Amino acid sequence: MAKATRHSAVGETLELAYLYGGSVGYRPGDTLGPRVLGDYELVLILDGHVSYSCNGEEFKAHPGTVIFSRMGFSETYRWDPERETRHIYCHFDVDRVPSYWPVMGSWPIVFTRVDPVVATLFHHVIQLCRSHPTWPSERPSVTTCRVVEVLMTALLQKPESELALSRPESVQRATQYMRRVLDEASLSPVTLKDLADAASISPKHLCRLFHQSLGCSPMQACRYLRLQLAVVLLSRSNLSVKQIGSRCGFTTPHHFSRCFAQTFGKAPSLVRRQVFAGQPPPVVPLPADLMPRLYW
Repeated sequence: MAKATRHSAVGETLELAYLYGGSVGYRPGDTLGPRVLGDYELVLILDGHVSYSCNGEEFKAHPGTVIFSRMGFSETYRWDPERETRHIYCHFDVDRVPSYWPVMGSWPIVFTRVDPVVATLFHHVIQLCRSHPTWPSERPSVTTCRVVEVLMTALLQKPESELALSRPESVQRATQYMRRVLDEASLSPVTLKDLADAASISPKHLCRLFHQSLGCSPMQACRYLRLQLAVVLLSRSNLSVKQIGSRCGFTTPHHFSRCFAQTFGKAPSLVRRQVFAGQPPPVVPLPADLMPRLYW
């Protein structure tokens, strides 16, 4: 695969050298290319199906697919032979990329499953381009750079369903059991045997899989879920600290406060005061898709 010939610095935020874009429609059977791209381009397919060839690889793109082409790519588009094809696109060059982004060479070329917010952000970027006819000769504003940064970040994030499916099936079954207990407001204690039975494997094997996929033990994950629920109730209910500890399955108020402080470094009552004062609540070190769906 061709590599970009231009080096971008790494910083806290995205900085664009230029940006422009728009929308276009093609008649059935039209083609574009072959061409060698001189910058970066995002394409969102709106109507029709597309055959996209890049550096010897061929991809099929349906409506909703995003194609991310990079500098130096040799590419060809073959538009739907039976119906009109429409897409929106934006070209840009980059002076600085955020340090939290993965290495660009590891990014996918075609994103077939994207978060719905990506399309909304993409359309907003196109509106920004249309309202600035001086682009690309004029540098985009800091605000525009932030919008593109959010768009790219949303594009690079895997949907929660994909994150869950990437884990071993036994881990999925165990975490579903944990969430079901929380969603049903069950005060029954959860044991490692309960989780292993739900996963249909031995406790030892389940512990090994949890450490490999989530970086913690099954019981730690279960405790994290209970504590995250506690944070939500501290922030968004009038329940007392004692009632919240009981609702989240802790056997005594002391046990709840000790586990909470060990995880967040603060007492539950202090976190409640800080949240009411406008500070953000703490979060546990678990992926967002594992968080309980219901809070009370």
